[in-house]
Amino acid sequence: MKATATAKDKFSFEKRWAPSLKADGFVLVSTFFLENYHRLKPYDLTYGEAMFVIHLMQHKWDENAPFPAYKTIAQRMHVSAKSARRWAASLEKKGYLKREMRIGTTNRFHLEGLLDALVTLKRAVKKEKES
Repeated sequence: MKATATAKDKFSFEKRWAPSLKADGFVLVSTFFLENYHRLKPYDLTYGEAMFVIHLMQHKWDENAPFPAYKTIAQRMHVSAKSARRWAASLEKKGYLKREMRIGTTNRFHLEGLLDALVTLKRAVKKEKES
C-alpha cells in the first residue's frame, strides 16, 4: 500500500535540496536574519560578517554559545584565519558578538547582541506595517 505524502513531506529537506546532502547535516537560519542583516541598527552587517554568523550557527546546537576554531571557519569560508578573526572583531565592535577568550581551547562566541538587535528590528518592522 502506498502512503500518501503529507504537507510535512512536501517541505522536507530532501524536497528542497538533494536527499544525499542531508547526511552531512544542515543549519537552521532565520529567514528574517537573511533578509535583514543589512538593515540592523545601529550597524548593518556585511555579507562576510553574515556568512561568519551562519558558520557560527553551524556549531550552535542548543542555547549554549558555539565554540568553533577560527581555522575551521576560515577553511569553510575559504578565507584566512586572520579574515575570520577580523569579522569576529568587527561583529564584537558593533556589539553583535561577544568573544569569551578561553585558555588552551577555542573561544566561545556569544550572539545575544545580534539576536537582540534582530528582535528589535523585527518589532520596528512590525510596528511600521501596523501604522
